Amino acid sequence: MGTRRARSWLLLEWTGTVLFGLLPDTRAVNAAISKLFYAAYNGWRAPNLVRPERFNEKLVALKLSGEADHDQSRRVTDKELVKQHVTALLGEGHVVPTLAVLRSAAEVDSFAFPLPCVVKPTHSSQEVLHLDAAQPTPDERRRMKYWLWKSYFAANREPNYRGLEHKLIVEPVIGGAFGAIEDVKVLCFGGRPKLIQVDEGRFGRHVRDYYDIRGERLPVTMRKPAGELPFRFAAVLPELLSIAARLSDGYRFLRVDCYIVGTDILIGELTQFPTNCTVPFRPETTDRIIARLFDEPDLDLTPELLAAAEGLAHRAEPSLA
Repeated sequence: MGTRRARSWLLLEWTGTVLFGLLPDTRAVNAAISKLFYAAYNGWRAPNLVRPERFNEKLVALKLSGEADHDQSRRVTDKELVKQHVTALLGEGHVVPTLAVLRSAAEVDSFAFPLPCVVKPTHSSQEVLHLDAAQPTPDERRRMKYWLWKSYFAANREPNYRGLEHKLIVEPVIGGAFGAIEDVKVLCFGGRPKLIQVDEGRFGRHVRDYYDIRGERLPVTMRKPAGELPFRFAAVLPELLSIAARLSDGYRFLRVDCYIVGTDILIGELTQFPTNCTVPFRPETTDRIIARLFDEPDLDLTPELLAAAEGLAHRAEPSLA
């Protein structure tokens, strides 16, 4: 099984890969594509890159600045190579083991997958295939070969994906069963953890909650509805924040994507441009406060700060009476 994406989205993705792949890799073209993506998700409003005030405006500006266009940035984006980076910084035991790496369609056709396992492209985003008790079907093998073919960079122009080798990584199932692991992400600004994202029910009723660095739930949503669940990781919170700070050191923004299995923290990915700089936080007042963290990484993000800002925004709205 795997994440099933709507046929309309797959068609759009394929079209984008083909059409945008025909366009040259230049600063002007990459900027135009990035602005188009932002506008499509934000009411066809162009991003303000002269004085960015929203979270994704800050991200787009960072994306186009050239700051992420270097070998180290690409190294931590590649789902195989990032494991070497994490191990060098944190030591052994902080990444999911690699069972195999497949580099060609012929290998996909002939490989006997060790069951159960998880398969992902190392050069792309959001795709994953879970194989439980049986070898992949012909349709699943076609899907994996499609992953090998497509260029995430051509479609999205995230500079950290430029030139990545197209390959698939095969990993064991961790946590004892599919869905038994906890999906926790730490958003860091200037090497400082500031926001914790917890996803529940990714393959069912998907909810997403945000917490401050003390584990207090924040009144904020992004793409998925809030589950309004209490923070369940107090026992590993100090280690989680320490790991996130070490891995994000030197980056203006980095999301450290973790799996928590009991008391073990494993690093899945290091994400530099979530949603390709498109989906905002809600409410807008909160999105603007989170954007401030790019320039004010010491700002203490708390439920009280966000609630007060939202209250001021409501009081400033003109009365219709």
